Parts: sequence; structure tokens; C-alpha cells
Amino acid sequence: MSSDDTTDETQETSEVSLSVDTLGNGETMDKARETTQLDERRISIDAGLGIQPPYNPETLAAFQELNETHHACVRKKSRYEVGYGFEIVPHPQADEPDPDGDDHDDVETFWQGANSRWQIGPEGTAASTPEEVLELARQDYHGIGWAALEILVEGDGTPIGLAHVPATTVRVRKTTSKTETEDGEEREVVQRGHGYLQVRQGRRRYFGEAGDRYRGQGDDDDREPIFVDKENGDTASSAGDLDNGPANELIFIPNPSPLSLYYGIPDWVAAMQTMGADQAAKEWNHDLFDHHGIPYYVVKVTGGTLTEDSKDELRDLMDNLKGTRYRTAILEVEEFEQEKDLTGEDGNDIEIELVPVGSRDDLDMEFQKFRERNEHEISKVHSVPPILINVTDTSNRSKEQVREFAEDVIAPEQKKFEARLYKILHQTALGVDDWTLKFELRGADRPEKNARIARNRVDAAGRAVTIDEAREAAGWDPLPADHPVDGTTLLAELGGRQGPPGDDEPTLEEQFPPEENKIGERDWSEVESDLDVVDGVATKDPIEQTQFSSSNLAEGLYDFETRECYISFERDEGQNSLYAYVDVPAAIWEALNSASSHGSYHYENVRLEYDYVEITNHHDRLPEGPSPDSDDVPDDIPL
Repeated sequence: MSSDDTTDETQETSEVSLSVDTLGNGETMDKARETTQLDERRISIDAGLGIQPPYNPETLAAFQELNETHHACVRKKSRYEVGYGFEIVPHPQADEPDPDGDDHDDVETFWQGANSRWQIGPEGTAASTPEEVLELARQDYHGIGWAALEILVEGDGTPIGLAHVPATTVRVRKTTSKTETEDGEEREVVQRGHGYLQVRQGRRRYFGEAGDRYRGQGDDDDREPIFVDKENGDTASSAGDLDNGPANELIFIPNPSPLSLYYGIPDWVAAMQTMGADQAAKEWNHDLFDHHGIPYYVVKVTGGTLTEDSKDELRDLMDNLKGTRYRTAILEVEEFEQEKDLTGEDGNDIEIELVPVGSRDDLDMEFQKFRERNEHEISKVHSVPPILINVTDTSNRSKEQVREFAEDVIAPEQKKFEARLYKILHQTALGVDDWTLKFELRGADRPEKNARIARNRVDAAGRAVTIDEAREAAGWDPLPADHPVDGTTLLAELGGRQGPPGDDEPTLEEQFPPEENKIGERDWSEVESDLDVVDGVATKDPIEQTQFSSSNLAEGLYDFETRECYISFERDEGQNSLYAYVDVPAAIWEALNSASSHGSYHYENVRLEYDYVEITNHHDRLPEGPSPDSDDVPDDIPL
């Protein structure tokens, strides 16, 4: 045998056929893509109505009508989560997407396009906005335990908006299947069906699950789409195979709980007993007020018994006392039913007294304390600071509590909701991966905003602060010792921000204070009276008036006695708008006057920080007035 033959033979015997099998067959691997946990052993159902929720949703909804604290908490959480608007922003995993590209246009058209549709009810109800629709859904989420949003689509399946579907009317669908027990008996098993069912006043409407009609559209998605018949709930892989046309799909959002697989449970159920006790206390108090504030009395008779006619007359007397201003009555005893012989100085010891039962003041005090305890318990289970729902709070940590509420309660809920809308609407329905939503977060510490505030405070001080002082005001660390620039250098020596006053100011619309900070209105005639205006000149002392070098702010006036700061906003047409901020420290007024950009300082330090009164029917110009003495001007101008 030659060496070549040996080599060939060796190569032949070295070739090995290797068969590799996975652990389990292909069907098993496919199943592993989904959860393999056990279903609930028993699912309570109402015939034809879907799986029964763990709590009656109508009962849960009724609690919002019965308890004002609970109602305020639900609305406040929903408003803070989605009610202040949103932005379309790049997804964190996107690589610098083009804001002028088609993907951004598709998302913007869906949320803010001229033809997008937003409904807070069925067909025929008034058109709404994305914020209103989402806020109603969040109210259901917190009040009932789940929310439902109907995806509105064009004929070709392109989504064009959302409609709120009341959670009280929505049920998770059920199906039944036959199974054989170990004994050979056949029994019916209730399982979760496909899609959702709305029941309202005896009528039914079926919905599909969000994303089902878009199955199979991805490169790696070999699933068939699922369409649900809107009238009978049948399913098919093609809309044309349905008898009554395809149903719209629902975004179903449960508040997760280990106590319910198919529905959510609201956080506040732990306070049900407290709410029940609070309602009972209110009913007791209403019953007392039905007597127009007359405390309960006992008619005490000593030495005899009133006749039945006398009892009736006494009842009539008490009824007539209700609601009267003067509640004094003289009881004249004419006749008694004698039960025994009575002796006394005049032969009769019979006495009659009207004795109040308990003290009305004590009852009022106990009732008020009980209600306050309940209010705090209810707000606590909602994680809402009492100050946000106008509940008296003795804590001096109100601002810190609001910040914690925004960062620890609202922000996580916003992120979860953003992620769900992004996955279902942007990725699945619109086919957009690079753009998502960012809801406005109120009340939290925002580094970029703090930096702008610090910049304006530095400008207000004429930039006569050091670099390290400015960095500290912005929440940053001082410059390191080996930095080429000395941290003790004055900012004024470095130059920068040399633009004219008013440069980079917010727009006029952005300068107006928010509506939620408004506490009332005042007619200009009242202001003139308060400032002692005579012939256009305010004679009240001390006040100070100034003209702003700003594209938006026209004039300002500060009343050092009442701490009211009047700001007039320049309008292109008509009279200027005038607002009076209340309880503004004099130091803030001085800082506003000395700021290089009056508009920017007002925007960052005044408009959101102080409540205000809108002045109606005001004069074209604010009155001039005497300036305060130098001793009255504070030295603590903030940096």
C-alpha cells in the first residue's frame, strides 16, 4: 500500500457523521417560548360575561362617589402621570435617529396629526385629546384595577388614535373545553379565551388583543394574524373570513397583583374598611344636621308622668324649634297623670327639665378628628401627599413629600406606561423602533432645570460670584485643585453671556403662569383702591414700580407691605395681561429687577413658585409710586 493510499484511507476513516439532537423535540422548544405555569384551578364566571373579576368593578367605582379623599387621590395620581403632556423622544437604544425622518413623522401623525382621533366614549361622543383619553384610562387603573384603550384604525389597519373604554364594562373572555379525567369521565373546563368582551346594558361587543392583527409582519415572526368577530367573538386568520367584520383591539392594562391572574387589583383596597367607616361617620353627621344642629335632648320628669297629649305637644314644640334663630321655650305644666300621692311645700313636687345628651362641641371635635385620621389613611394607601389633595398637613416636609411622590410613585408608573405604549403602538402597530414617549414629570428634581435656575440667579447677582459658588448653586462639585482654571475666579472676569437683555427668553405663551396656580381674580378697581391710586399715581408707601427690558414682560410693581408682585405681560394687540403673585419675598423682587434677563428670571424663579391672582379690567399702565427707603430693601438677594 502506497503512502498516498494510506493517506486516503486515513481520511476516509476520519470522517465521522455526527447527529445532534436538542433536549426535547421541536414542539417542546416552541412551547418553552411562553410561560409553562399552571392556570387557576377554578375560574369564576358569569354566563356569557367572561371571567369574573376578583372584586365587583361597579362597587369599586362607587367608592369614588362616596369618598372625596379617595376620588381626589385617584385624579391627582392620574393627572401627575399623564395629564401634563408628553414629548416624542428617541428611544434609549436608538442610534441618533433623524427627527425629520419618516419614522418620527409616523409617530407624530398618530399622536398629534390633524386626522388622529381621540375619544372618551363610543361613536358620537365629543372629540377629545390624547391627554384626556390617557388620563381617564389611568383613573380606571388606580380606581378599579385595570384600564382599557381601544385602538382606532383606518380600513387598512393603520392606527389613527385611541378611545377610552370604561373598565367597569370590560371582561376578559372565557372559553370552555372538554377534558377527560383519570376515571374516564368527561368534564367541562373553563379557560381564558381570546380577546375581551364589553357588556353594557345587556348588549355585547367583542374586542381583539392589541397586536394580534399585526402578527407575522416581522422578518422573524411566522405566526398567523388573529382577527376577532366584533359581534360573536369568533376568530380567524383573515378578516374576510368573519361574518360581521373584525373587531378593534384593546390595550388591556391590569394593575398587577398576585391575587388575580387576569385582572388587576387597585392599591387602595387595603383602605376599604377605613372608607366604610368614614362614610358611616358622614351619614351620622348628616343625620344630626337633619335636626338643624339641635343636640339630642332628654325630657326629664320628676314626680309624675306626662300625659300622651303633653308628649305630642312637646314633640311639636321641638320640631318647630328646628331652624329658628332663637331657641328658647317655656314649658307650662298643666296636667300630670299621678302615679302616687305627692307631697311638697305646695302639695306638688313634680318637676320637668330638658337635659341635653352630651356636648355638641365635643361631638364636633371627635367627628373632625375622626375624619382627618381617615383622610390621612386614605391618602397614605394611595401614596399621595396630603398637601396635594388639600388635606391639612402639619408636616413641614410638604415640598420634600411632593418631590418624593413625583420621583418614587409617579416616575415608575410613567416608565411602565411609556414602555407599554411604545411596544404595542410604536413597535408593533407602526413599525417604529427609534421613537418613544416621555411624559412630563411635575414636582421632581430635574438637573437641567436646576442648572438654568442657578444660571439666572448668578446673572441676577451681576455675575459677581466665583466659579465654585456658581457650580454649587447648580448642584455640581467644585473644580478640582489641578484644574487649569481657579475655582475662586469671578465669573464676571471670564465674560460670556454678553447678549442683550431678553436674549434666549421663553415665548410669551411660556411666560404665563399655569392655571393650576391661580387662586382667584381681582378687578383693577380694587387694585387701585388697595394701592391708593390718585391720578395714575399710587400713593401707598412703600411700593416700587419698574419698566422691564424684555420682549414679553412690560412692567412690574411690588407692594412691600402685602408682598404682592404685579407683573404686566406685553401683548401685540389689546390690553396687557396683568397678574399679582402673592407672598413673594422682597429678595425675589430685587433679584428680578437686577437680572440681566428679566424674562428668563421670571420664567425660572417666579411663574411656577408662587400662587397668583389674575387682574381683570386693568389699566394700560401700572401706577408709579414712591420707592422704599434703602433700609427697607433686603440684603439677602439670592445667588
